[in-house]
Amino acid sequence: IANFRISTDVDNRRAAITAFPGGDNAGGVLEAIVAADGKKIAAGKAAMSGAPASLEIAMPDPELWAPGRPFLYDLELRLATRHGVDIVKSCFGMRKIHAEGRKIYLNNEPLYMRTVLDQGFYPDGIYTAPSEAALIRDIKLSMDMGFNGARLHQKVFEPRFLHLADKMGYLVWGEYPSFGADCGNPAVNVPITQEWVEIVRRDRNHPSVIGWCPFNETPPEAGELQRAVIPLTRALDPTRPVIETS
Repeated sequence: IANFRISTDVDNRRAAITAFPGGDNAGGVLEAIVAADGKKIAAGKAAMSGAPASLEIAMPDPELWAPGRPFLYDLELRLATRHGVDIVKSCFGMRKIHAEGRKIYLNNEPLYMRTVLDQGFYPDGIYTAPSEAALIRDIKLSMDMGFNGARLHQKVFEPRFLHLADKMGYLVWGEYPSFGADCGNPAVNVPITQEWVEIVRRDRNHPSVIGWCPFNETPPEAGELQRAVIPLTRALDPTRPVIETS
């Protein structure tokens, strides 16, 4: 299993999983097992033969993820092939985020975002947190002051931070460090696009990530790149709102 994507459908009480193959796994069978508090609650199977495998799992009476009650389900993917069994363990939250008119809704309820702008800087680590405790402290300080999330500004935050945001019920917007890019030079288009695709694919399973904002304070000459990246972002992840530039 090279990677996987999970999309939750709160309205229809189901979770859709797509797993992407890595290496030689011809004739494999993918099994997905969902558990809560150590108890198996749902499962599904699909064939995987050199192409992505997709399956849907019914989630009866789901516990929804939200600030104040960040419930996470455990997920285990098992791919059985002639080489043996590959196992990936993860977690996910059942939640829906969408924009309607001038409002953003979380689980079909209006969401008021009281957020900070977080640049993820540490005097003793620069842009690398010195410890997990430092990441937890950042989120806790913000929440203790009454904020419910952050715009992760001009930095791709580490997966550990996003996992902690999932566990602590902290809303975040994902961003790309576009400052300094010479958008008048077409040579920047390919590396920015490739890196952004990698970022979205890596982070789209986190329930704490409620939107994408790939560009920041862009000049008019960035329009061509933005017009390509925004529909690409929506194709990679149709489940979240997208802001083309701050």
